[in-house]
Amino acid sequence: MAKNAAAFLSENEAITSAIPELQNHHTALKAKCDEIEAKDTERITIRKGKYLNKVSEKSEAINKALGISGAVFAFARKAKNVELAERSLIFRSDLQNMRDTELASKLRFIKELAEENLQSLEPYGITVQKMNGFTQKTEMFEKAIEDSGSSFAVRKGNLKTIRDLFTELNAILVSTDKLADSFLEEYPDFVNNYRIIRRIKKFDLRHRKVPVTQTIQSDATPDAQKSS
Repeated sequence: MAKNAAAFLSENEAITSAIPELQNHHTALKAKCDEIEAKDTERITIRKGKYLNKVSEKSEAINKALGISGAVFAFARKAKNVELAERSLIFRSDLQNMRDTELASKLRFIKELAEENLQSLEPYGITVQKMNGFTQKTEMFEKAIEDSGSSFAVRKGNLKTIRDLFTELNAILVSTDKLADSFLEEYPDFVNNYRIIRRIKKFDLRHRKVPVTQTIQSDATPDAQKSS
């Protein structure tokens, strides 16, 4: 709505140029709209970036975890270690459906399970280097979880900034409304059309819509309304 009001004023600069202060308000209005849009883009970028990073780290950690647990399970079956086989029987779908913190805990469990049997797992392709890679990937996933949480705090602060910007924008709009009324006598159509665009007066609130057929005369001639 604010951008529409700014665009309308731009289209009618031949009229608004008669009042320099209205032009100043128009410039401030456009600048504030751009500032809000930039902040909102920043908020979306932070959220998307952190989320995609966490998804990527989660997928890679699960792949490594399945390789490790699969080797443990194969060793357990060959050694006829029923308990170890049951503990190491892990499915991708189970890991994927876990909450972040639950998955992090499960990854640690798989790591400990493998380390307890590391010497026996070498024939199954589980080396110290491979375990170190799994440990590193587990830590990177946990870091991605932390970053995602911190990005929420950043986004929350960003939203507060955007709310403050909307408050400032509303103040500009209110003053612009008053200045636009200066043209009521000379350019009634301009004022009427501007009011139609501005029928939502404040942000984050619901308002009764003003009928498009409402005329300037209904506002400008209260005596006529009383007589009717």
